[in-house]
Amino acid sequence: WQGVVSELTMIAPFAEGGAERLRGVLELLNGHFEGAEKVGTVHDMRFVFLDDDSKMLFATAYDGDWDPYIDDFATKIPDFMDILFSCFEGWPGIHGPAVKDFIARYQVPASAWYVANPDLTVVETRRLQKVGKALDEFLDRIG
Repeated sequence: WQGVVSELTMIAPFAEGGAERLRGVLELLNGHFEGAEKVGTVHDMRFVFLDDDSKMLFATAYDGDWDPYIDDFATKIPDFMDILFSCFEGWPGIHGPAVKDFIARYQVPASAWYVANPDLTVVETRRLQKVGKALDEFLDRIG
């Protein structure tokens, strides 16, 4: 934890053909992760192909605790999660009773990490952006 921000890093093996499937999905998304927007607590996500496409490093920073974070994905974007993570060997499905065990099995705690604004949630950051924009527009009108 850094303030209200937590991190999750995992390194998981791909299933047969999984790297190719995930690479295709990520290319189709072209950086547009609307699913993460629906969850609402995701600060960032990274997908890194490792060891000649035999493993994936997935890293994310998010608001709050681990269990509710995983639960949010299962309830808000379950189909998207299964599309992304079915590329991994042994993926039980987002609604499978072993999904949290699967994630924990491949989770690697960060030895160190930095958060620029550890006390701001994603929602608060977006609110402050809107307030700042509105204030700038107001000052432009009166100035």
